Amino acid sequence: MRLLDLACMDMDMDAWRTEEAEERLQGIRDTYRPGLPQTCRVPGSLWFFAVMLGGDAELLRTTLDATVDTCRRLGHAWELATALQLRANILTNHTDWAGEAREDADEALRGFEWIGDAWGMAEALAARGESRERCGEFALAAEDFEAAITHAEQLGAQSQAAVLKARLGSVLTESPDTLERGEAILRGVLANSGRAHTGEAVPAARLFLVGVLGRTGRLGEAREHISRLREEFSVVGYPVFDSFVLGLQAWLDTLGGRYARGVAVARAALEEARAPLSLMVAPQAVTVQLRIAARALAELDGGSRAADAARLLAVAEREHPAGHFPNAIEREIYENAARLARAALGTDAYEAAYAEGGGLTLDEAAALCAA
Repeated sequence: MRLLDLACMDMDMDAWRTEEAEERLQGIRDTYRPGLPQTCRVPGSLWFFAVMLGGDAELLRTTLDATVDTCRRLGHAWELATALQLRANILTNHTDWAGEAREDADEALRGFEWIGDAWGMAEALAARGESRERCGEFALAAEDFEAAITHAEQLGAQSQAAVLKARLGSVLTESPDTLERGEAILRGVLANSGRAHTGEAVPAARLFLVGVLGRTGRLGEAREHISRLREEFSVVGYPVFDSFVLGLQAWLDTLGGRYARGVAVARAALEEARAPLSLMVAPQAVTVQLRIAARALAELDGGSRAADAARLLAVAEREHPAGHFPNAIEREIYENAARLARAALGTDAYEAAYAEGGGLTLDEAAALCAA
């Protein structure tokens, strides 16, 4: 029952930060261990969530690997495909493991096809699509998401289809040629949110749409969607999600000329990005938030803090996860931050400040994020 309760948790992380909740999570982690046969099937497999919330990345990887190995050894075809798909979903968040994630997704897809599990096929295609997205292969990622949507819709799984459409819309907005279509898909997810249980699709679609609106200068509408996110969804309070929401808010503030506010909000976003669960799920977030802070500092007080912006850019480069492919927003933020800081300082002063930044700790970098 404890495992089922955990699997059905909402994303109100405060409820899982209490002393009582932590004792329950630790009890689950102490009861199971990686590779036990019962962890291959529900409910035992759900102990994965307790491991993930513990924030121990090494134990999480060990757990995922042992589950796959045990399912393979026992000859459990469906359980193996499910374990591979789950491992692919986690590994794809770490771009240096993206190749392994794609291999897992491919094998999971073959397993689900052999079994005839359309739901599993949709999930495996989505995992492969996400791994391709992380590597910058946006056209191929779109193909996978479209195929996954077909399977989900054939099953009548509207919630799953809506999530997949949000993912599809996001990758399409990465290319100028398909940006308009991607935006239309994202708006469609939001427009249909009252007609079907769309769950996590709506906050995801709003986040992706905010990015499009910011990139195209529609700041007022972008801020409206940020406000809706905070009003409507309890998932805000989940460190990973909160980091992205705060980061986008800081970016919008900066684009709107509110540089001091942008710096302050970016610092809050950086704090959330450094939480153990955030580092596990979105290791690139630290780099992203540092660059957003640098973008704001580069124009704060007429460029008087441009040297600090250059220092933060150096720290961000050092913290950049190996192999991570920046998306369109991330590239724009970095390019503008570097251009503005260099213009304010001159090349020699910029290079000197950048060199200084390479030796800063993350705590020291966070201290620079002050207006």
